[in-house]
Amino acid sequence: MDNKRVDGTQKGNGFFGVLKRPDGNVSTEISIGVGLNGKEVQIPLIVPTLNKSELNYLLTKDPKSDDFMSKMPSTIIDKAVEHAVERLKSGQSPFANKDESYDVPNE
Repeated sequence: MDNKRVDGTQKGNGFFGVLKRPDGNVSTEISIGVGLNGKEVQIPLIVPTLNKSELNYLLTKDPKSDDFMSKMPSTIIDKAVEHAVERLKSGQSPFANKDESYDVPNE
């Protein structure tokens, strides 16, 4: 697991903690850059509003593959952006704080 985001900031354990991937690796955030308020902002794709199948997509597909983004269900990006916007509006980082933790979705 790479401990730095693309922008050089330190990664945390994400909203669901360290998640095992079928290939034996782990994921916590899977960050992407999106345009918000006229600038690019890094946000996590793994957010508490995902359902089980959306989380499964993120954990079973290689984020570095050419088709990771193109085949991703649009609901994942929509939920990630919506979650980030709400957190930013309330003065929070789009990423989980170290004491934040949510249960992994089971449906």
